[in-house]
Order: sequence, then structure tokens, then C-alpha cells
Amino acid sequence: MAQTGKATGPEAAAEVRAPVESMDIITRTPNATGPESKFEKVVILPNADDKDPANHAWADARFATDILSEHGLFFALLMPEELAKEERAEALGFYREFGEMHRQIAADQPPQRNEVKPFLGRIREKVMPFIEYKRRLGDAQRSGKLRSLVWPLFFDHTRHEAERWERRFNALAGGEVEFERKEVVTFWTNIMDEHARFVAHLLDPDEYALIEKAFKTAEVFRKLQSDGVAGAVAALSAQPGTVAGSLGQNPNADAVMSAAQTMLDFKTTAVRDIESARIKSIIEPRLADHVRREALKFVNELKRAV
Repeated sequence: MAQTGKATGPEAAAEVRAPVESMDIITRTPNATGPESKFEKVVILPNADDKDPANHAWADARFATDILSEHGLFFALLMPEELAKEERAEALGFYREFGEMHRQIAADQPPQRNEVKPFLGRIREKVMPFIEYKRRLGDAQRSGKLRSLVWPLFFDHTRHEAERWERRFNALAGGEVEFERKEVVTFWTNIMDEHARFVAHLLDPDEYALIEKAFKTAEVFRKLQSDGVAGAVAALSAQPGTVAGSLGQNPNADAVMSAAQTMLDFKTTAVRDIESARIKSIIEPRLADHVRREALKFVNELKRAV
């Protein structure tokens, strides 16, 4: 019997539902019956034993369409009409389009195995124009043709995520479920590095300790892009206190998994503190939960990677 949990967010469905028993419902608080706040979005992923391409296609499509919808929202929030009226309207269009696609996927069952390729193909058709939008506006922001409040790096960051989803959908359409560790580590350590730098620049300037912690964390993930002993040694040499603290919290994990789990724990604490205004920042709570869910996906993929 599928698991369910009640959702409380204004844009969430009335019920969070795992369509098959081999999927896990993952909440901020382990084993909770539903979201702890209106900003939390629950993640549903196949468990470690589930190798069914249809289940993975459904779960990744559900996750990706939500993430991509939020990219459109965050762009719009950073594009005042006085500066970027047309670009903002485009962003809101992507927000609504991927949001509707997410709701349809979440309310439905995984596709039949012979329907996986066309199921993912329909999503891919929507992803490609968004990739081009991010590339075009990133170039425009860099050149000064666009004067929004979106960093060029944020356009690039979200484009790289969309490009990776396109690659993942192609792999799943071909029946490839497993993740390759080198690809997972290279992609996600870069994403975590950039997340940490984004956080540093969005915190109130008075948050000295958190800003310093964010920059140290970013450097650790940059060093860990060289997976294995070399990356671990480089990270330990650059930021010994940060790495030692992470390994101390996760003594049975390697350096990358330890850093990933520590980042997830940090983001989980941070999103609660942002929601309650214990952290001073200009970080929108939906953005805080967005990056938390991506850290969770990193940990999950790393556990599955071969």
C-alpha cells in the first residue's frame, strides 16, 4: 500500500503520495507524517532496492519539474518589471508550465515500462527551451544588456542543472537507472560549492560567522571535485577544521559523503532558522528549502552510485 502524508504548503497537493511501496517519502524530520511548515516540500524517491526504470523516471520527473518550476519563480522574484518586464514574464511562464507538469506527475502513477521513453520525452521538450532561456539571459546579464538582479552565475548554475536533467532523462529512457560515482561527485560538488557561495552573498552582512562558514564550505567542495584520496587531502589541507568537523559527525563516511551529509544537515537547520528569522538574510524560504532538497538528492545519488 502506498505511503501518504499531509502537505500544508499553499501550492502543495492536499496529500503527498508514494505511488508504489518501493518508494520512500523523505521529510525534513525523519519519519514525519508530513511537512513541518508551509515551505517544506516532501521528496519521494525509489528505495535502494528499486531498479525499475519506470519508478525512477516518475520520481526524477516529479523532483525535476518542481525544481525547474522554482527556477522560474526565483528568476521572476529577481526581475523587477522596471528592469526586465519581458524576461520576467517569460520566467513566470516557465514557473507555471513546469508547476502544472509537476502537479500532473505527482497525482499520477509511474508510466508503464513501454511508456517511459515518451513520458520523459514530453518533459524533455519543455526543458530544452528553458535551457536556451537560461543561456541567453546569462549572456545578456554578463554583457550588461540585461540589468536584472540575477547573477550570471545563477543563470549558469540553473542551466547546468537543467542540462543534467536532460542527460538523466535520456539515460532513463534507455533503461539506465544507476548513477556513476565520478559523474555524481563532479556535478554535485560543484553545485554545493556554488550554493555555499550564493548563501554567503545573501546573508545579512552582520552574519559574520555564517558567511565565513559558507565560504569555507564552498572551498571544501571545490577541492572534493577531485574524488578520492587526492581530493580529501586537498580539502583537509585547505580547511582542516571544516573537514575534521564533518568527518567527526559522520565517522563511517568517506570525505565526499561526509561533506554531503554535513551540508544537508546545515541546510536543514538553516531553512528552519530562515523561516523563523533567527538568521538575518534576504534568502526567500522557498529558496532555502529548494537547496535543501538538492542536497538531499546529492546524498541519495551518492549512496546509489557505483
